[in-house]
Amino acid sequence: MSGKKGKRDDSYFAADRRKKKKYVMIIVPIIAAVVAIGAVSALLYKPPEVQAISGVECHPSEITNYHVHAHLDVLVDGKNQTVPSNIGIMQSPHCLFWLHTHDDTGTIHVEAPQQRQFTLGQFMDIWKQTHSGSNSFFDSVAGKPLKAYVNGTEFQGDYKNIELKSRQQIVLAYGNPPDKIPTHDFGSLR
Repeated sequence: MSGKKGKRDDSYFAADRRKKKKYVMIIVPIIAAVVAIGAVSALLYKPPEVQAISGVECHPSEITNYHVHAHLDVLVDGKNQTVPSNIGIMQSPHCLFWLHTHDDTGTIHVEAPQQRQFTLGQFMDIWKQTHSGSNSFFDSVAGKPLKAYVNGTEFQGDYKNIELKSRQQIVLAYGNPPDKIPTHDFGSLR
């Protein structure tokens, strides 16, 4: 074989190696392209933004530059109704409105980038638009007379204008008002 070019090895194993090499030369660039497209897509992807509700924004994490708590009791014909947990907390895309609840105790968390006036009307709008099942509650009280109380005193004017202040107790009484207006112990909450 000296001086002559070697013959191609046509053995079964050599043919199999050539076949595998051919597949690798096709598959590797395809995999590399898919990985590159995936990486670019991941870098450029922005989850859809949740629109502000009544001027209150929704952010991926809590913003506690301004952080106070108010408390809301809702009564229908004198009977306590649960203020649901997770009002104003979205799962997909994940975000928290500056006004939200974490549990069903009626504590409204006001967590915003700066101090400003927030109202019960804004919270109620967020409740209606972010909590499943809220339509049935609001439909059930539609047309019932409503009295609002702030720190035990009847509020004069539109309840939607009640400002959410630190340690403020708000009661919305739909239908027949209760004999006694509830109070709330804020304990260590600000």
